[in-house]
Amino acid sequence: MTRSFTVRGTRNGSLVHVTWTDGTLTGDPPTVDLLEVQADIADTMHGDDHAARAFPALAALPPHPLADPSSAYRLIIHVFDSVRQTEGAVPRPSS
Repeated sequence: MTRSFTVRGTRNGSLVHVTWTDGTLTGDPPTVDLLEVQADIADTMHGDDHAARAFPALAALPPHPLADPSSAYRLIIHVFDSVRQTEGAVPRPSS
């Protein structure tokens, strides 16, 4: 079964959207690129206390954050300036 969700919002004053489908991102190319870089940073910072202090939001993500819908959603809303609409099976982060 395919899992997928789309987030629409703003980033740097532009309307953007990203779709996560089973660990793969599509959508606004610069936003997808940024999310993939941020995911790589989150993946490499585990075990690095200095990096974790510098990037606490990324350090809170599990390794390979794009593999899991909940952590991917958390990363997306971290990168977006605002969320205007979501579609599909959007995971809701626990409070």
